[in-house]
Amino acid sequence: MLFRSASGTLYTYPENFRAYKGQIAARYSGAKVKVVQDAPAFKFGETNKSAEFLKKFPTGKVPAFESDNGVKLFESNAIAYFLANEELRGKTPTDAACVQQWVNFADGEILPASCTWVFPCMGIMPFNKQNTERAKEEVKRALAILNEHLATCTFLVGERLSLADISVACNLLHLYQYVLDPSFRSSYVNTNRWFNTIINQPNVKAVIGAFKMADKMAQFDQKKFAEM
Repeated sequence: MLFRSASGTLYTYPENFRAYKGQIAARYSGAKVKVVQDAPAFKFGETNKSAEFLKKFPTGKVPAFESDNGVKLFESNAIAYFLANEELRGKTPTDAACVQQWVNFADGEILPASCTWVFPCMGIMPFNKQNTERAKEEVKRALAILNEHLATCTFLVGERLSLADISVACNLLHLYQYVLDPSFRSSYVNTNRWFNTIINQPNVKAVIGAFKMADKMAQFDQKKFAEM
């Protein structure tokens, strides 16, 4: 059953893959969410550093969510959980534990490596060859774990999409968009099939829009980094 308090306002910036988690969960649960992401209502780097914002969300991070009855949340997984329904969270204790396992996997095994590899290509972080090579190996390991698990199932937990699929897919978006070229991703057939299945679900596509996978592996651009 959906909590009445699940409706509210989500503060973020455009194309924030972390915010997508809550937005997608809300599409499935029916929660009513107002997304505030454009100036002057929200300007990243200014609004989230204001005294008013920090009083509500002390980390200053986005996404941040405030429900219509005053619940305030500042971590993307907590926001997604709050906006989800029982089906997304896992109907049984076992399913719920398995969902949480994959949510943690997404943040612990995928996200750090993704940021290390992709952010320099986006010009928002300096390039370090050793760290990038290590990140590539970590990505390979994560994709292989997913590939083996998905050899016998369509979704990560149970027979339907859950927060597990939402969290893992959202944390893979930048990798598939920027660096997982056809050659690199060719070894992970089951993972690719699953990822395509998730991003083409109507409720997911309504949030992330049309998605194009990388044709070639993006590289660090010193000029772009200097501009950023």
